[in-house]
Amino acid sequence: MEECNFLPYPTDGELYCNATFDVQCWNFTLAGTTARGACPENHEFSIFFNDPEGYSNRKCETNGQWHKPNYTTCLSPDSIKGYPSVSTQVPIITYIYISGYALSILLLVIALIIFGIFRQLWCKRVFIHSNLFSAYILNGFVWIAVFKIPTDYTCLLNALAFLGLYTLTCCYGWMLAEGTFLHFCLANAFSNKKTLVIVCCIVGWVCPAISTGTYAVLMEEEGSNFKYLPKNMDYLWIIYVPIILSQLLNIIFLINIIRILRSQVQREDNRNLLRYRKIVRAILILIPLLGLQNLTKAVKIDSVYFRYFAAVISSYQGAVVAVLFCFLNREVLSAMNKRITTWRRLSASLSRGSDRVSILFNMRRSSSNQNPSAEKLEPEPLL
Repeated sequence: MEECNFLPYPTDGELYCNATFDVQCWNFTLAGTTARGACPENHEFSIFFNDPEGYSNRKCETNGQWHKPNYTTCLSPDSIKGYPSVSTQVPIITYIYISGYALSILLLVIALIIFGIFRQLWCKRVFIHSNLFSAYILNGFVWIAVFKIPTDYTCLLNALAFLGLYTLTCCYGWMLAEGTFLHFCLANAFSNKKTLVIVCCIVGWVCPAISTGTYAVLMEEEGSNFKYLPKNMDYLWIIYVPIILSQLLNIIFLINIIRILRSQVQREDNRNLLRYRKIVRAILILIPLLGLQNLTKAVKIDSVYFRYFAAVISSYQGAVVAVLFCFLNREVLSAMNKRITTWRRLSASLSRGSDRVSILFNMRRSSSNQNPSAEKLEPEPLL
């Protein structure tokens, strides 16, 4: 916990930069001079700050406005020789995040369009997928904006940081909703699937709003900048606890899902090799869906390359999920092939001079006969 003990504004008639807190305390500083401070431990790039004699500094401009803080003096000479410069590392990490979020947004939007066009795909499982995709899209948009907007827009960045934290917790909420829905469907624990869907919506959208809203109120009361870590680090547990619980519950769900699937495979196929291939395939598909690869980020490794790895698994997760559960899904591919075949038949019939109105009518009637209602559709088996 860090407390800022600011002195009163000087009364000597000179111009000063106001006392402020971003990720550390900056006292009133005379215009045209530079203030010094410690290297903050709660900065987002504090992994690089390994010089025991290092310090941060921030220039107060002649007009009484603060310049951006400078943390390059927190680096030891050995770390500068051993690693690429911070000016190289930070942009690379930023580009990884931006490229990953941009690709994820593109693929997820296309996936939602596909789900919307092919109504025969709709079922409660696809509804859960669509909400997870939406959470990924919102989170990606917000964090790209946070990375690209200049730091001078403090209020806007604070609002975006709040939205980013909310959408991030929503992503974890919908990962838990995916695990909850799949687990109880396989276990036949819920006779009324509508109730289960309502529970998933509460977990995915409402619970993150409560935790993030509570965190925002506490941050506002202590006067902290929402973009950075709070002065009272205990406040972070308001965000950490729901995320940790969602991951722990998904681990439990995954173990039980694999147990259920293993018993099903044993009844259907006695060949050991094929049986284990199917189980391994299910595990590999479920890990990104439930977000369990994020558990690797809980391990604190003092390496910039680990930060590259964390950036990849965070920002590209949406793209992986979109590919696995839309573009490689057998039901989606089958629906697209049927639609392509239908349009080819229409094109061939029109080229032969057939009546277009009767063709479209027959196509629509055939499509309606082939499309089962959403209530009857079941999710595609994992194996």
